[in-house]
Amino acid sequence: MAQHPLEDMYAARESLDSAVRDCADADLASLDWPPFGAALLGVLGSLHNLAHELTNKLDQVDRDRLYREALRDHPHEALDRAIGDLEKMNGVLTSAMRHAGQYWEEAQQMHEYTSPRERE
Repeated sequence: MAQHPLEDMYAARESLDSAVRDCADADLASLDWPPFGAALLGVLGSLHNLAHELTNKLDQVDRDRLYREALRDHPHEALDRAIGDLEKMNGVLTSAMRHAGQYWEEAQQMHEYTSPRERE
C-alpha cells in the first residue's frame, strides 16, 4: 500500500538532515563538488514539482462548497492566499534551481580544469 505523501516528505527531510550532518563531518578537501551541484539541482527540482502539485490541488478546491461549510467567514480568501504563497514559493524555487545549475556548471569547470593536487 502506498504511503501518505506527508510520510514521504518527512522521510525526505530526514534524509536531507542526515546529508547535512554527514557533509559537516566530511573531509571537504576530498569531496567531488560537481555531484553536489547535480544533487542540489535534483532536490530543488523535486521541491518545485511538489509545490506545483500542491498549488494545482488547492486550486481545484470548490470554493463555493468551502464557503457554505465554513464555520468562520471567508475561508476561500485564506485558500486564495495559500495558493498565492505556493506560487511565490515556486518562483523562489525556480530561482534557486537556476543558481544551483550555475553552481553545478562552475563546480564542473573547476573540477575539469584543476589537477587533483590543486583541489586539495
